[in-house]
Amino acid sequence: MMGVLDNFRSSAWIYLTPVAAACAPIGVLRTYFNQHLRRPMRRLLPFLDPFVTIDIAAKPQDYSYSYYNSKAKSSDAYAEVLAYLSTVCSREARELRAEGADEGHGFVLSLREGQEVADEFEGVTMWWSAVAEEKASYRSSGRCCRLTFHERHRRLVVDEYLPYVRRTGQDVTVSNRPRRLYTNKKHHDHPREEVWSYIDFDHPTTFDTLAMDPDQKQNIMDDLEDFRNNKDYYRRIGRAWKRGYLLHGPPGTGKSTMIAAMANYLSYDVYDIELTTLHTNYDLRKLFIETKSKSIIVIEDIDCSLDLSGNRATTLPPSPTQDDEVVDDVASDRKRRRGSMLTLSGLLNFIDGLWSAHSGERIIVFTTNHLVKLDPALIRRGRMDKHIEMSYCRFEAFRTLAKNYLEVEENPLFDAIRELLQVVDITPADVAECMMMSERGARDADACLGSLLHELKKKLEEEEEQKKHDAKIATDGSKEKLPSENGKDNADEDASTRRRQNQIAGKSWPTE
Repeated sequence: MMGVLDNFRSSAWIYLTPVAAACAPIGVLRTYFNQHLRRPMRRLLPFLDPFVTIDIAAKPQDYSYSYYNSKAKSSDAYAEVLAYLSTVCSREARELRAEGADEGHGFVLSLREGQEVADEFEGVTMWWSAVAEEKASYRSSGRCCRLTFHERHRRLVVDEYLPYVRRTGQDVTVSNRPRRLYTNKKHHDHPREEVWSYIDFDHPTTFDTLAMDPDQKQNIMDDLEDFRNNKDYYRRIGRAWKRGYLLHGPPGTGKSTMIAAMANYLSYDVYDIELTTLHTNYDLRKLFIETKSKSIIVIEDIDCSLDLSGNRATTLPPSPTQDDEVVDDVASDRKRRRGSMLTLSGLLNFIDGLWSAHSGERIIVFTTNHLVKLDPALIRRGRMDKHIEMSYCRFEAFRTLAKNYLEVEENPLFDAIRELLQVVDITPADVAECMMMSERGARDADACLGSLLHELKKKLEEEEEQKKHDAKIATDGSKEKLPSENGKDNADEDASTRRRQNQIAGKSWPTE
């Protein structure tokens, strides 16, 4: 038995010796390479292949950061790269892929898999190609754009080129889709539920058609332009890239129309916040972090939405000592507010607190019919940076309306209308209505201007009758004189205007 084993060992050694001899050098060489040659060879790789690649992957359709209640939404880098490359691809690539834009009616052009297109930035050429990832995951759809560039341009690509691509892609995306008018939803308790609903914003008003003094209008346009083009300035002085506008004036003077003109001028979306649907300051902050840059955030008639008399520590429920004889509309308004814990302090933090710097490039607009009702802290400079008075219609604003509605720039009735508008307070909305609602059988310019002239004369007569009535009461002493809204005595207010009214009342006006 022992002899058999010895023979087997001898035979096995005869057969295994050549195999061991063949494998030994491979193992020795591998060990030597790992210990001594791997690191030097890696240093030589840039000389052998000096190009670097970066893959930007697409998210799956159902992936959303809104799933997590604590996170705001993230922009899609892949979509931004596609938007940036769409122009380059349409100009140079031969094999393209066209997909319908997520919003609007256009197409997004991209490369077909395996295609490549060159792009130049600051004199450096980079190459983009469409590739498929080896394995898709819940965070990736399997498609990606691959950027290839020379190793020596790494810092330029990472620090400047890629941020430039994203910014440009965002601008292209915004410019290609219809602008939106958002409003906040009444209930959004579920973490994944959207807090905003929207429709396409297609308001026709521009600064060209806005009825306002031309100098004041130009001043507003220049201010908007300075805001839009000075991101670096805001960062250098340490302020969030936002600006506040307070529009105040009587009803019908064009405050909402001004907002539409601003949005059209800047090509911004509009977020219209209804404060009465919010319950807490947290709800307001949640709305704000779900807004995007390049937007106008609007709170209209803010004096009617919150108790802004200056008590920042209290909430909105009515006082238990409320008079039982309060009029019905006030009582119902307080009843509507009863469940709200939204405070003035929360609104102030919304305007210029730490959260106000989120995303940047925002304009915040408040409107009010009663400026004196607002807390001074709410409308101070730094919060509402620019106060714009939307006043009654004067002659220059009337000329804009006449051009818009009647397509006329001169008419024999203009002189009479000019003199009346100097002393009669009439809103642009009333002037526009006069031009629209003339006799159905005579909608020509003379008929419409005649209708306006008649309305102005009627208002002048009513004002004169009211002044006579007030003067009689003051003379008889039967009733105390009422102070004006700014605290001045009505009887002594604007004596020069009254003298002008008396002069005009004695004139012979053209017939309509």
